[in-house]
Amino acid sequence: MSLTWLATGGGPFIVVPRSALALWSGTEGDYDRACEVMDLVGVLELPGGAEALVLGDEPLSTAHLPEHRVLVRWCYAESEEGVADMIRAGLPTAEWEEGPELSTTGELVMFDAAYFGTEVGTLTASTALELSAGRYRVDSTGVEPDHLTSFRVHRFVELV
Repeated sequence: MSLTWLATGGGPFIVVPRSALALWSGTEGDYDRACEVMDLVGVLELPGGAEALVLGDEPLSTAHLPEHRVLVRWCYAESEEGVADMIRAGLPTAEWEEGPELSTTGELVMFDAAYFGTEVGTLTASTALELSAGRYRVDSTGVEPDHLTSFRVHRFVELV
């Protein structure tokens, strides 16, 4: 199985509930706040109490592996061949670092934070993350199957 990789123009990715896309103002204000996140992931509050997840640190190409509710960020690898299988094999033994909590009304949309949420699907590529409404903790780990291959992985852990 091949993953679909998205890249940004050099800034962070933002992950916003589909119901709150119109609230993301891109370079008109929210982009600067997203760029201030220095951690691997961070949460920003949007108007009306909605929350957005920022994939901070480096602007790495990112893909979604839906059956495990994870985002995979490409650090380095020789090729894309077998990446999904490498990630799947690394998840059971991964040492996860607990991350911030995020509330969502349901489906999330990941896209380049420089764009307005209203530009998703027209001016910028995106990927949807099918999650139920609720509260999630976003944990992070590294998956390094060998010295030539490294990925950063973020998982959504549903909180009850």
